[in-house]
Amino acid sequence: MIESIVIQVLILISSLIALAWASHITIQSIEEAIEVTGLSEASAGFVILSVMTTLPEMTVAVFAVLQGTPGISIGDVLGSHIFNIGIAIGVLAVIGSLKACCTDLLVELVDILFLASIIPLLLIVSRVTVVVPMLGSQLVGVVLLAIFGFSLYEMAKKKSPALADLVERSPRGRIRRKTVFSILFGAAIVVAASRLTVYSASEIAYSLEILPVLLGARIVAIGTSLPELAFGLTAVRRGRVHLALGDAIGANLTTITLVLGFVLLVSPFAVDVAAFAEILLFVLATNLVLWRYLVKGGVSQFGGVILILIYVFFQTVV
Repeated sequence: MIESIVIQVLILISSLIALAWASHITIQSIEEAIEVTGLSEASAGFVILSVMTTLPEMTVAVFAVLQGTPGISIGDVLGSHIFNIGIAIGVLAVIGSLKACCTDLLVELVDILFLASIIPLLLIVSRVTVVVPMLGSQLVGVVLLAIFGFSLYEMAKKKSPALADLVERSPRGRIRRKTVFSILFGAAIVVAASRLTVYSASEIAYSLEILPVLLGARIVAIGTSLPELAFGLTAVRRGRVHLALGDAIGANLTTITLVLGFVLLVSPFAVDVAAFAEILLFVLATNLVLWRYLVKGGVSQFGGVILILIYVFFQTVV
């Protein structure tokens, strides 16, 4: 029994490390592709980068549904949401990078994000999952997917300066071949690592009788959110603060609409009301704090400390 748990823990840790490493490679390759194609910063930050950084959550969701443990994916989505704001954005704020970072685009993204994070409350407030679990989950899933489509359309229309100087320029043809190979290689590793992550997490949950939602929120979410933290720190070092913040917020919007919407739509999952509600409270809290600071011009170092403390409190009480 104990030996089996230890083995699964080692597999989980190894797969999370591989997941973060492969995701970072993929993100770097996407940066090169952005420079080659000359996409606008708004389109690149939200439409491409945020979607790519949520690749781990999406692949975890697919395998979790196929394995019959969608609770891990839902916990992963909500837990990574809290991690991205509490840790990824919190750390950037503490080091003083977000003091003056507010733009109309970022505020609009946070507005949509806050709205999207309220939608899942329908599963709790109306208790539709208790009466008609499949229909209730699917209805909320459709709404979330619709919000993702709307936000994607709106953000794609925003005009921003083209990305430049993200990477050193190389001969165009060589960059394309290298970029395509890196994207395919990184994506393949992400898929394989995600499969191992879900498998090992499921085995640990069954062995210790832990709710899959809580395991996904507290453990799996950290591994699938490391790309946002790593990319944020890298972007800040390159002087791309808005890109880093846009990616973190966009990634949260993508996971809570596209990924969570997908899971609720395709999986007849009856939400554990108590666990789900507890995690959602922290999601709303981090969104509210971030929104409050952004509308005032930026996230101060004190605001960053508050975000980090919210995440620490989340890990303590959930």
